Amino acid sequence: MADHEPRPDSLIGRLDGRAPRKDPGRTWVKGGRKNGWYLPPTNLYPSDQKDYVADLSRSARQFILPGHTPAAPMLDETKSVVTIGSCFARELRHYLSSAGVDASRFLVPPGLNNTFAILDFFSWCATGEQTGAGFRYERVADGEIKEWTPEHKRKSYAEAFAKTGVFVFTIGLAEVWQDRETGGVFWRGIPDEIFDEGRHVFRLTTVAENTHNLRTLIEMVRAMNPDAPIVLTLSPVPLAATFRDISCVTADCVSKSVLRVALDEVMTDKRPGVYYWPSFEIVKWLGANLPRPSYGWKNKARGVSREIVGLIMDEFVEAFYTPAARTLIRGRASSAPGDDDEGED
Repeated sequence: MADHEPRPDSLIGRLDGRAPRKDPGRTWVKGGRKNGWYLPPTNLYPSDQKDYVADLSRSARQFILPGHTPAAPMLDETKSVVTIGSCFARELRHYLSSAGVDASRFLVPPGLNNTFAILDFFSWCATGEQTGAGFRYERVADGEIKEWTPEHKRKSYAEAFAKTGVFVFTIGLAEVWQDRETGGVFWRGIPDEIFDEGRHVFRLTTVAENTHNLRTLIEMVRAMNPDAPIVLTLSPVPLAATFRDISCVTADCVSKSVLRVALDEVMTDKRPGVYYWPSFEIVKWLGANLPRPSYGWKNKARGVSREIVGLIMDEFVEAFYTPAARTLIRGRASSAPGDDDEGED
């Protein structure tokens, strides 16, 4: 191109004849020098660790919670709460129940830690039909293994879901056991008596699979209950074990990453009344900067400290409950852990 010819517009725009910037002062400043990068409205990672941990509530609200809370609190103490999953769901159920909030009206089966299991359970409760992608077993008195589908309880689940004030779903596992023939995913592990090496396979699920499950779950909730807030969370409790040929620590990182990306995909849909609650990030990032461990409750390496659990509970109440309800709940609630304070992941 000849020197006298004007340059065409490109991906970075015209560098000559630029119009004045509306916000000419917004450039990244580091070490006293302006590096010249354009900055839209920006959320920054905390730079000073001392400031980060001086006031945990302030740090959570400033650095972690923005973009994840409702515009205004909408719950009061009369709203029933359905919590399904592990870790945060279990802790919230215990905390709110101790304050007199209806959070444990019926038994939610243990082991609902992956999106296949949660979706299958909710589908059965809502419609009487299973998704075909999950399988739940239980042992009866004589030790026999039977599929868990108590029809006499289904109607009570469906009625409760239709009247629920808020749903909280906590997922924790991307690793699953699956039946090759049916495609069904076991809610938990596989009983030794029925394990078939040629039929049952252990695998890591994908972001796309978990995203699909979560979106379908939201649609089912909305079909039953159009207005109740839906809160999605990720358990910070690490895997207890993996059957992959890598360390459990690195397998846990991959498993949580798959689920976190799936959650983020769902949140980009910007569905009204659907929230991601970052309890995972409070433990992993705020907790990691504390001068005391965020894990190690009762000397268990996977147990989240009661200080962090208490912070997560309090900030949830602050974000979702009205001022009058907050005062009542905080005055009544017990901070004591539930029966299983380590988690189920």
